[in-house]
Amino acid sequence: MSITVGDIYTAFPAFKPKDMLKLVGKEEFNGRTVIPLERIAAFKNKDLSIFVAKEEKNSYTKLLGDDQTKVNKEAGIKEQPKNVTADNNNAQPIPMETSIFDIAQKEKYIA
Repeated sequence: MSITVGDIYTAFPAFKPKDMLKLVGKEEFNGRTVIPLERIAAFKNKDLSIFVAKEEKNSYTKLLGDDQTKVNKEAGIKEQPKNVTADNNNAQPIPMETSIFDIAQKEKYIA
């Protein structure tokens, strides 16, 4: 999904054209012009950030740095744990010449 100029003007009818020009970063744009999430995050507008977070979720809020927790809370997004590890930390690489039948046989004797 992506945020367009039209999306912002629909959600915020009073959004100032000079601010949109700053947000888009170029003078030629229309309602279908997509605004990069990095530019929206750098714009530092609380209401706009909450709107975009509701639409884009973690793909946007991870760009916010210190404001991420606050925006996630206000947008109703559950935060992901920062240090997520794999469930099976003891997994070892399997050699290429190993058959799935060999693995099943070993697990049978281990269990």
